[in-house]
Amino acid sequence: MRIAAIYIDKHKYLFNEPQILNFGGKYIYEFTRDGNNFLVTASVNENFIDDFFDLTEFQGSVTNVNAFVGQNGAGKSTILDFIRENFFDQRYQDYESNCILLFEQHKHDVPLLIRNSFDSVKFKSTANEIIELEVSDAREIGTIYYSPHLDYKFDPDFESLDDHDISFDALIEEDLKSIGEKQKDITGFPESPLQELLFKNSLRQIQFLSSELVDKSNIFKDLFQLQNHYEPVLHFRGYTKDVSDSNTPTQLRRPLDIISTKLEDEYSLWTKMREFDGKKVTNQIEINKHLLKKNVIKILLSLISRQMERRNAFLSEGDFPDELFEEVMNKQDALNLLYFFAEHAGIKMRGSKTIKIFNHHTFRLMIEKIYEAIEAAKTEYQVGTHKLHTTTASAIEILKLQKHFLSDLNRYYSQFLKENGMVDKADAIEEFVNYKPFSRRMSSGENALINLFSRLYNFLDYNFVSNKFLRLRKHYIILLDEADLSFHPKWKKRFIKALLKTIPYFFQELNPAPTVQIIFATHDPLTLSDLPNSNVIYFQRRDYDSLTRILDYGDESRPGKTFGANISNLLSDSFFIEDSLIGDFVFDKIQDTIAWLNNKENKSGSENVQKMIRMIDEPIVQRKLAEMYQEKMKDDFQLQILNQQIEELQNLKQKFNR
Repeated sequence: MRIAAIYIDKHKYLFNEPQILNFGGKYIYEFTRDGNNFLVTASVNENFIDDFFDLTEFQGSVTNVNAFVGQNGAGKSTILDFIRENFFDQRYQDYESNCILLFEQHKHDVPLLIRNSFDSVKFKSTANEIIELEVSDAREIGTIYYSPHLDYKFDPDFESLDDHDISFDALIEEDLKSIGEKQKDITGFPESPLQELLFKNSLRQIQFLSSELVDKSNIFKDLFQLQNHYEPVLHFRGYTKDVSDSNTPTQLRRPLDIISTKLEDEYSLWTKMREFDGKKVTNQIEINKHLLKKNVIKILLSLISRQMERRNAFLSEGDFPDELFEEVMNKQDALNLLYFFAEHAGIKMRGSKTIKIFNHHTFRLMIEKIYEAIEAAKTEYQVGTHKLHTTTASAIEILKLQKHFLSDLNRYYSQFLKENGMVDKADAIEEFVNYKPFSRRMSSGENALINLFSRLYNFLDYNFVSNKFLRLRKHYIILLDEADLSFHPKWKKRFIKALLKTIPYFFQELNPAPTVQIIFATHDPLTLSDLPNSNVIYFQRRDYDSLTRILDYGDESRPGKTFGANISNLLSDSFFIEDSLIGDFVFDKIQDTIAWLNNKENKSGSENVQKMIRMIDEPIVQRKLAEMYQEKMKDDFQLQILNQQIEELQNLKQKFNR
């Protein structure tokens, strides 16, 4: 399945006459209008090759790749928004335009009519058969939108309808949503928004880099070289609501209060005494390690308690066998009481059935691994610290166990929802262990690359694999708004190939694996050279006083070459760069030099003109200017330039002969 063509009647500020977007599918589509009725005619796309972009042969294959190109302000991002708005569960009126949206299906010659704002749409096939098209169900098609920009374009009236938005703006909105509930740090100040964003983003990155896609499937093989992991710092954090602060009536409350009281007594004991269980403790590092362990328990208690406080949260309906707890509460320490609580806490269902809340084996193993990492650490911890220096392997193992623990809880909650068996993400339990980069910073390009892939991986895993928050569709359109922005040209050349060789792995993890179409906006000719010209949609807008034109087939202004084309032609034709392919600054300097050379009377400043000509690295331009200079000044400057170029060519020849 793939988007084949879109007819847009008008747009409130981009254009006021109909525009057609053909996406380079099996057919090219023309739209003939008669009042509010349309006849769509198909002609064969001579450049179409079935499965052209399928490099993995997975079930979740890439059905098509398209690029939007054009000047800044031409409307590329706006049309990306227009596409995703057509697949919201609710329509957003301010972005809505009258349109016809056609899809192609594999081995079907009649397109699917997905959107129709008019009375009727008839289709004329290549065999001249005319078929009345009925609007098909669009609920099996979804979009995933990604943008690396932080440009403050987040519109809650629009983006809040898109639960598949993983753009930078949307993720910041999501990541900071609950910052007010986080516990103060050890200095007594709340966590800063910047730290919160750093923790959340880093967690996504390390979970992706430690996933089987990277570790075993090796999806970046022969594509990108990334720096190795380094010693991480795990950051434990709780929430502002403490166990003892709550007045929520629940059968889970009493055991949590008892565990909390016992924990406070143990914590106080360790901060003051030098003897525990009959053993002398004189090593402050050992004392602080025990205190960090107590902090971990306190954080887990606050996490569970906070979930009980949430409106309609499932833990507020908890059930716990008090008689069992009475037998052990005076015989066990806080940790073992917490294990006991996790093993027996449940929810009373209709009738007499009780469902266990926690997978207590995962819960116990997670805490044991955290404790092992604390014991193995060599860092001197301060009293009250929430940070753990550990190895990469240990950090990854702890983060994976945390993920399983939280996923178990969130999946469990779905049993109590009536619609679709899915959790409301607003009530999902957040992580309490974050990964904090420590030893080095990634380059902008590395960060851009990992952000793109880690956010897509996190979105799919979090919503469809671990927690099942969202309904899986049969086909996804991935919309990338200048995702290659920070890449070095070497990485830009690999961008399309990287998408085709990696993204199918992400979707293959889903069951059933959907098909995928990729549409990206770009300003980069290296990226564009990987696409057939029929797959490129050109936006032309001369200036902000002009309206946008989408250059469809048959338009004389439409560039004719992209696939494997010369980069200079791509720059001048496909990106509508006028006058020259050099910067405006040097262009003006050369024009000033030419004006000086043509003025036979003015000979002042000749030394600077010589320097200017020597600096020019385009040999033909340089020789021509030197010829003009020699003609004016009657010296041997042209010969000097020729000798300079000959020397450069000889050096280049020697380099290749080595």
